[in-house]
Amino acid sequence: MTPCNSVFRRVHVWAGPWLALTVLALGSGTGARSLNQPGPAVSRSAVHQKTDQTTPGQTGAAQSKRGSPTIPALPQVPGARPFNYLRGALPRPPARPDERMVFQLDGQDGPQTFTLRQLEALPTVRYSTYHPQLKQHAVYEGVPLRDLAALGGFVGRDVRVHASNGFVSTIRAQDYLQEPVMLAYHMDGQPIPVLKKGPLTVVLPRTPERFYTPPYSAAWVWFAERLSPVP
Repeated sequence: MTPCNSVFRRVHVWAGPWLALTVLALGSGTGARSLNQPGPAVSRSAVHQKTDQTTPGQTGAAQSKRGSPTIPALPQVPGARPFNYLRGALPRPPARPDERMVFQLDGQDGPQTFTLRQLEALPTVRYSTYHPQLKQHAVYEGVPLRDLAALGGFVGRDVRVHASNGFVSTIRAQDYLQEPVMLAYHMDGQPIPVLKKGPLTVVLPRTPERFYTPPYSAAWVWFAERLSPVP
């Protein structure tokens, strides 16, 4: 997309009593956010938040020079489809001495650890869904498992989510590639309390309907602390 709202105005400069020169001056307004091609225009989600839409086989990533999210392509993965992102990745902030590591990603090049602020800097989605264990609707915000798997170098493989209480659940690649299954860290705009399955919990979107059948009950992992590929 090209910058919009360009404003043209004419400025008259007088040179002597009989001669007027007309100078065309160009003023540019605010630039619109853009995505790497191919990609559609910015849309609004069901919760009325501005989102960025990827193309198949892509994921949110580093900011452009203007501060807009850019979406670099991942290797083509069968079954991957576009997601609506709240934003792309931000520069990863360094961990502060008073912060603790809350999540570990077991990548191909070794484990990566994250503070909560560092997780919040990764590509982000937001949507409303129904949590079957809490029996309530809420708007969640977090990192798609697909982006975490891509960061770890194992996108396209089944993954295991490990909880701090020792529970382990396997989530199939065809599910997290096709749907924005997320590692959520915000619920209704606030950090997720322990009583609501936080601080990190895996949530699934409202569709497809199979996500609300008994075989998927174990996918709603609360107290999540680690993601690894299935060997």
